[in-house]
Amino acid sequence: MLSSTADTNSTRVSSNVHNLALVPPALANRETTYASGFTDFIAWPLTPSELSVRILGRCGIWSDEGKYHRFSPIPLVERICNFMSEDPQRTVSVRSLARNFHSNHNTINRLFKQEFGLPPLAWQRKLRLEGAAYRLMRSMDSINEIAAEFGYPSPNNFATAFKRRFGKSPLQYRRDEARKRQDD
Repeated sequence: MLSSTADTNSTRVSSNVHNLALVPPALANRETTYASGFTDFIAWPLTPSELSVRILGRCGIWSDEGKYHRFSPIPLVERICNFMSEDPQRTVSVRSLARNFHSNHNTINRLFKQEFGLPPLAWQRKLRLEGAAYRLMRSMDSINEIAAEFGYPSPNNFATAFKRRFGKSPLQYRRDEARKRQDD
């Protein structure tokens, strides 16, 4: 459901879970937005990085206690996933994650494998490639720009990783997805 509210100069998007405001960037004042009854807001129009974070956030899960987790109910894994998803270009190592999150690399590897079936860096690669695939479907930005945005400064490395994950090149993926949308 969409509705406008004059007092906050924003648009209300409601669902059974969220009461979301679409706010012009110049008016993105959290206190005013929340005081108007919204549970969250998005600066509109969206920037590519905010769009990526919001899409990934919608992939979250609710725990039995009703507390929202974007990625995992395991607190350490949740914090690390949030950190890695904030900036898809950021290069990390498991040892640097262990240092930053006051843990050790064996614990982090074990928890990620337990939670996702993947070690942390493979999980980050999957996250990056899925974000890039979404952008390929929804934008006409160049493949090189999308590759760089998702942490692949080399277009060749991006194409290789993308093909390994999706079974086709980024260009072919974009064409196939555009064809699917036309058929629908």
